[in-house]
Amino acid sequence: MRPSRTTAMRELLAFVPDVVRLLYALSRDPRVPGRAKLAALGALAYVASPVDVLPDVVPVVGRLDDVWLVARALRFLVRTAGYDVVHELWGGSDDGFALMLVAAGVRR
Repeated sequence: MRPSRTTAMRELLAFVPDVVRLLYALSRDPRVPGRAKLAALGALAYVASPVDVLPDVVPVVGRLDDVWLVARALRFLVRTAGYDVVHELWGGSDDGFALMLVAAGVRR
Protein backbone atom coordinates (compact mmCIF):
# COMPACT_ATOMS: atom_id res chain seq x y z
CA MET A 1 0.00 0.00 0.00
CA ARG A 2 1.33 3.41 -0.97
CA PRO A 3 1.54 6.04 1.81
CA SER A 4 -0.53 9.20 1.51
CA ARG A 5 1.14 12.47 0.55
CA THR A 6 0.59 13.77 4.07
CA THR A 7 2.34 10.74 5.55
CA ALA A 8 5.20 11.00 3.07
CA MET A 9 5.64 14.73 3.77
CA ARG A 10 5.58 14.15 7.53
CA GLU A 11 8.22 11.42 7.11
CA LEU A 12 10.44 13.68 5.04
CA LEU A 13 10.16 16.56 7.51
CA ALA A 14 11.12 14.25 10.39
CA PHE A 15 14.05 12.78 8.46
CA VAL A 16 16.54 15.63 8.92
CA PRO A 17 16.09 15.92 12.72
CA ASP A 18 16.25 12.12 12.95
CA VAL A 19 19.60 12.12 11.13
CA VAL A 20 20.93 14.91 13.37
CA ARG A 21 19.87 12.97 16.49
CA LEU A 22 21.50 9.82 15.07
CA LEU A 23 24.80 11.60 14.41
CA TYR A 24 24.76 13.03 17.93
CA ALA A 25 23.93 9.65 19.49
CA LEU A 26 26.70 7.94 17.51
CA SER A 27 29.20 10.57 18.65
CA ARG A 28 28.41 9.73 22.30
CA ASP A 29 28.02 5.95 22.19
CA PRO A 30 30.90 3.99 23.76
CA ARG A 31 30.59 1.18 21.18
CA VAL A 32 31.50 3.58 18.37
CA PRO A 33 35.24 3.87 17.57
CA GLY A 34 36.89 7.24 18.05
CA ARG A 35 37.42 7.97 14.36
CA ALA A 36 33.74 7.30 13.69
CA LYS A 37 32.76 9.65 16.51
CA LEU A 38 34.91 12.31 14.86
CA ALA A 39 33.12 11.70 11.55
CA ALA A 40 29.73 12.12 13.25
CA LEU A 41 30.80 15.32 15.03
CA GLY A 42 32.46 16.64 11.87
CA ALA A 43 29.30 16.11 9.84
CA LEU A 44 27.22 17.86 12.51
CA ALA A 45 29.66 20.77 12.66
CA TYR A 46 29.77 21.14 8.87
CA VAL A 47 25.99 21.20 8.57
CA ALA A 48 25.67 23.72 11.41
CA SER A 49 28.51 25.91 10.14
CA PRO A 50 27.65 28.95 8.03
CA VAL A 51 30.88 28.35 6.07
CA ASP A 52 30.42 25.79 3.27
CA VAL A 53 32.26 24.77 0.13
CA LEU A 54 29.09 25.66 -1.80
CA PRO A 55 27.26 28.56 -0.09
CA ASP A 56 23.73 27.67 1.07
CA VAL A 57 22.35 30.81 -0.60
CA VAL A 58 22.87 29.20 -4.01
CA PRO A 59 19.51 27.55 -4.76
CA VAL A 60 19.51 23.73 -4.67
CA VAL A 61 23.26 23.38 -5.25
CA GLY A 62 24.03 25.14 -1.97
CA ARG A 63 22.64 22.24 0.06
CA LEU A 64 24.23 19.49 -2.03
CA ASP A 65 27.57 19.66 -0.25
CA ASP A 66 25.82 19.25 3.10
CA VAL A 67 23.79 16.29 1.84
CA TRP A 68 26.85 14.68 0.22
CA LEU A 69 29.01 15.08 3.33
CA VAL A 70 26.34 13.72 5.70
CA ALA A 71 25.68 10.77 3.37
CA ARG A 72 29.40 9.93 3.27
CA ALA A 73 29.66 10.23 7.05
CA LEU A 74 26.64 7.96 7.53
CA ARG A 75 28.09 5.39 5.16
CA PHE A 76 31.36 5.42 7.10
CA LEU A 77 29.48 5.21 10.40
CA VAL A 78 27.41 2.21 9.33
CA ARG A 79 30.57 0.43 8.18
CA THR A 80 32.63 1.38 11.24
CA ALA A 81 30.12 1.30 14.09
CA GLY A 82 28.07 -1.49 12.56
CA TYR A 83 24.59 -1.76 11.17
CA ASP A 84 23.14 -3.04 14.45
CA VAL A 85 24.46 -0.11 16.51
CA VAL A 86 23.24 2.44 13.97
CA HIS A 87 19.85 0.75 13.78
CA GLU A 88 19.57 0.66 17.57
CA LEU A 89 20.38 4.37 17.87
CA TRP A 90 18.01 5.42 15.06
CA GLY A 91 15.09 7.24 16.68
CA GLY A 92 12.91 7.63 13.61
CA SER A 93 10.60 5.34 11.71
CA ASP A 94 11.58 2.20 9.83
CA ASP A 95 10.87 4.00 6.55
CA GLY A 96 13.16 6.83 7.63
CA PHE A 97 15.90 4.33 8.49
CA ALA A 98 15.54 2.72 5.06
CA LEU A 99 15.76 6.18 3.45
CA MET A 100 18.89 6.97 5.46
CA LEU A 101 20.54 3.74 4.28
CA VAL A 102 19.67 4.52 0.65
CA ALA A 103 20.95 8.11 0.99
CA ALA A 104 24.18 6.78 2.52
CA GLY A 105 24.57 4.19 -0.24
CA VAL A 106 24.46 1.28 2.17
CA ARG A 107 23.22 -2.06 0.89
CA ARG A 108 21.97 -4.53 3.46
